[in-house]
Amino acid sequence: MKTSILVVDDDENIREVIHAILTQAGFEVALVSNGEAALDLLKRARFALILLDVHMPKMSGLHVLAAMKRLAKVPPVLMVTADGQSTTVREAVSLGCVGYVAKPFTPASLVERVRRAVRPPMSPLMI
Repeated sequence: MKTSILVVDDDENIREVIHAILTQAGFEVALVSNGEAALDLLKRARFALILLDVHMPKMSGLHVLAAMKRLAKVPPVLMVTADGQSTTVREAVSLGCVGYVAKPFTPASLVERVRRAVRPPMSPLMI
C-alpha cells in the first residue's frame, strides 16, 4: 500500500509540481486548494503526512494547523513556504508542525524531507 500525502496549497502550479514529484517517488497524493477543504477531507480520509502552505487566502496554514488540533487523529504536518520568518516558524512548531519545506525546493530535497517525516521513529535499543 502506498503512503498517502495530502497537499494543501492555493497555488495550482505548486500543487501540480508537488503531485508530480511525489507520485513519481511512489507516494499517493491528494490535492486541495484551501484550508476548509483540507479540514473537511481530514474528517473522511487518513493520510500519513500533510504538506501545508502557510500563506493562503481566507484561512492561513497556521489557522488550519490550529483547527486540526480539534480533530481526532492528525498526521504529521510539514509547512511549505517561502516565509522563513522566525515568528512564523516558532508559531507553526508550537502548533505541532514537524518541520518546513522551503520554497523554492528541488525534487530531491522535497522527497527526502517527506520520507524523513513519514519514517516511523526508531525505537531505542534494549540492552
